[in-house]
Amino acid sequence: MQHGIDHPIKDGMRNLTRSVSSFETALIDAVAARLPETSALQLQADLASATSVEMGHGGVRVGFVISGYERPPYQGQHAYPVELRMQDSDGAELTPVLYADASDRLLELEIIRWDGAALISPQIESLVCYV
Repeated sequence: MQHGIDHPIKDGMRNLTRSVSSFETALIDAVAARLPETSALQLQADLASATSVEMGHGGVRVGFVISGYERPPYQGQHAYPVELRMQDSDGAELTPVLYADASDRLLELEIIRWDGAALISPQIESLVCYV
């Protein structure tokens, strides 16, 4: 079975797609601002034509579907080379990770809460980026 964000769509669950949230946009923009120009432009173009697919409960994993882009068969994924840290509303440490597919196109956002508890409300104003 192919892995990745495409199967919720292929399985006929189109109601899972939604607009990219302002929170997701802010995280993606923060990553793009720290990438080399060519990569940043591609990421911003992908964001401009993307919709989101919830892949985990409570926003833990969100996949992206890029309009007009036929995602190739799954050949792995990699994180964009920007480390992100932020806090949840209760002060817990979070690590958002933005992934690209094998063709370096926007694929997925995962938010790791290190204490294992459920996400509450990630605080975008606490975002810190490291390159």
